Amino acid sequence: MILTLSILTFVLSLILGIQISSAQNVVVLLYHKFGDRRTPSTSVPLQNFKAQMCFLKEHKYRVIPLKRLVSLLANHKPLPPKSVVITIDDGYKTVFTHAFPILKEFGYPFTVFLPTEAIEKRYPDYLTWAEVKQMQKWGADFQDHSYAHYRLGLKPSSMSETEYRRWIRTDLQKSRRIFKKRLGYKPEILAFPYGYYNQILIDEALKLGYKALLTQDPGVVSQDTPLTLIPREAILGKEWATMKHFKQILERVGLPLVKHTPEIGLIKCNPPLEVSAILKYPHRYLPNKFGIYITEFGWRKAKYNPKSGKVFITNIPPFKRKVNRIAITGIERKTGKTAVNFWMVILP
Repeated sequence: MILTLSILTFVLSLILGIQISSAQNVVVLLYHKFGDRRTPSTSVPLQNFKAQMCFLKEHKYRVIPLKRLVSLLANHKPLPPKSVVITIDDGYKTVFTHAFPILKEFGYPFTVFLPTEAIEKRYPDYLTWAEVKQMQKWGADFQDHSYAHYRLGLKPSSMSETEYRRWIRTDLQKSRRIFKKRLGYKPEILAFPYGYYNQILIDEALKLGYKALLTQDPGVVSQDTPLTLIPREAILGKEWATMKHFKQILERVGLPLVKHTPEIGLIKCNPPLEVSAILKYPHRYLPNKFGIYITEFGWRKAKYNPKSGKVFITNIPPFKRKVNRIAITGIERKTGKTAVNFWMVILP
């Protein structure tokens, strides 16, 4: 019996979906401050941090260097199972005084993203170059978080696009020169300041030679994750620094998309006619279990078209927030785990 083309396509996609459902995912952790009671919203209690590192060891997670993850993605190589990456933004003093002894005790590799102006000008709450070099000698990795830590992903209304692009380049080039002077190399990885990004910032960063760009969007890295939008799970504050949240994010899986609407960056139509996404592996997930999240409006149950693999909602109110994160969530058929994919949109 000869299968029709449509049935054959369905069978193949089903097989591929099942095969890919066992693909590995890597969680990239994002920390800022450690044990700093002055600013609890951006800090993790030291006892929590120690407990989290113990949890990784006791449950046999692999802590791999960020550079290795970037290399695997760039070369389309399989990701190692049950792995995490540790990243730290802003280069605060507590990285050296509080986190480094614990990370050294466990032997875990980590990457710190430095805002170089703060280090150069010796702001008291930030690392010194001597401390950076001491950690670097042990094996710590240091990458770029811009020079002045401006919100580079938000275009100032007073600037033309040409001026905006020049502003981005000027800041990042200055930071790269300082890296070269102080540490002997130009950074290959950039973490967007404040997690804000748009396509112009991505384009300019790639032109300068960055090989990977990291967001502050929650999510999980899969082999389908673009090097220009690597998500990270923030560990900070009252709720997100808890062991409960830590265990939850380690159990998430990626939700690769073919495309989504609206796209990242500036919203072209407010409100959008719909918020939607085309799933790359639709048969990997349980139907009728999809949700869509918008920061401004919270969660809504999403509709699903099995023929197209499209997840969507309509009747969306006008956006009023300058920045919104949008998420698509589902339930992986094989494991029952929550699958997520976040991206950011900005009002003009």
